[in-house]
Amino acid sequence: MSDHHSASPSDSGSGSRPGSSSGGDSARRSAHYSDKDLQEEVSDLQTKSATAARLFDIRRLIGGLFVVYGVIVTIAGITASDADIDKAEGVNINLWTGLGMLALGLFFLVWLKLRPTAPPLLPPDATDAVQERQQGD
Repeated sequence: MSDHHSASPSDSGSGSRPGSSSGGDSARRSAHYSDKDLQEEVSDLQTKSATAARLFDIRRLIGGLFVVYGVIVTIAGITASDADIDKAEGVNINLWTGLGMLALGLFFLVWLKLRPTAPPLLPPDATDAVQERQQGD
């Protein structure tokens, strides 16, 4: 009975191939980077993440959709015939609904403009690295 767990990584063949992504390769790559390089990379990734979060803010999506649909329904209300208005018991329901949708969509977009999402807080080490990089430029 042989014990398969006692084999070293070099015996298994997975860590001995050049270009493989084993634990040994990542240790060699991480030794190549300095702490400052890693902090800058983390800072860049956090900035990209914050930008993506602001881009896909739910208020932007809801506001944009309500404005687009509000314009469509308002146009349908403006061009409504007398027969369409009679079906709704004399109320131009498309016009009023479209204007309401426009108002709600504009509310969401104004809210987004007045209260944007806050950028994420950086850890003190990353903040120092960002400030050093900005001073170096």
